Amino acid sequence: MPWPFLLGRVALRTGVALWRHRLAVIVAGLLVVAFGAYEFTFAGPSGPSGAGDCADTAMTALTHVTDASARAAYACLGPEMRTTSEDQFVTTLQQRAAGNGQADRVADRHTPDGGKIVFYTVSAGDMPAVGYIVYLDPNGKVAKVE
Repeated sequence: MPWPFLLGRVALRTGVALWRHRLAVIVAGLLVVAFGAYEFTFAGPSGPSGAGDCADTAMTALTHVTDASARAAYACLGPEMRTTSEDQFVTTLQQRAAGNGQADRVADRHTPDGGKIVFYTVSAGDMPAVGYIVYLDPNGKVAKVE
């Protein structure tokens, strides 16, 4: 059989099958459009501008050091991360501040124990972007930062 005849036959049979199942194709198309519209209009952002978690709070304190952001970050630290008092933590964070930066949440993954691993890129001024990994414990507190 020649190729044009074979391709024409496949196209014809596909068209007939789609016509026979036109109601299902229309319903599936409407569902795709509805879910797409929902994602673009009602679903909120997952980054620091949304209702963030302790990982977002910690990265905000790192990139925009203020007294309030540093204290909020200290409140988000897990017990194993609290090696100093709150005032010492705030002072240390303010001393190490390199200026305002931009933290972008790249991805997050849930761990089997109920915690979460969150990946960030941070850029500040002329410095190249660096990556951070924030580990959250099952309670949502910061367990480790790399």
